[in-house]
Amino acid sequence: MSYTVATMAAAPDPNEFLEIFNANARPALESAGGSAIRVSQSVMSGDMTGRVTIAVDFDSISAAFEGSLGAGVAVRPAAREAGIELMSRSLVLTKEERGVTDGAFGSLLQVTGDPIDDATWSTNADTYWAAMSSGATGQKFGQMVAAGVRTGLYVAVTWTDDLDALQAASTAMFADPAIQELIASQNTAPVSRSLFRRIG
Repeated sequence: MSYTVATMAAAPDPNEFLEIFNANARPALESAGGSAIRVSQSVMSGDMTGRVTIAVDFDSISAAFEGSLGAGVAVRPAAREAGIELMSRSLVLTKEERGVTDGAFGSLLQVTGDPIDDATWSTNADTYWAAMSSGATGQKFGQMVAAGVRTGLYVAVTWTDDLDALQAASTAMFADPAIQELIASQNTAPVSRSLFRRIG
């Protein structure tokens, strides 16, 4: 299985945050097996706007623990001095990926829905990716397994190099009667959506 650790922080200066992260936390994450390390900033996300998020992939929860704790110890003194504050950390189980899961920008959609089996995860991913690929570079689908009050939510992260193309594809998808039927059949309901930019 693959997991993503998403750590959110409040940082007065995102550029300084990136310097401190790369010098202190990144080595600890990589030494614990962390990969596909992505740093983003929420640009349109309600009360989370401006927050910086580090997303790191791990092959196990044990590795995710080791990397997260080690990075925290390594970065804490410099982060405290720079006024950087840890806001939250969540563990997401990756279920499906399509395309290239990277881009200059992206969206994070969180929803509730009925429990589904692995085969349904796969067919859902195929269906949603077919609808979104015209405006996206890739998608990752998963479920929050340790995220405080958000535990259990399903998530879809969609990357793009063109936010207008992303929104056009999203609008067309949700207007499609077949997609509407799929959403209704699984009792899927949106909880939140945010837009972000990749900064590192």
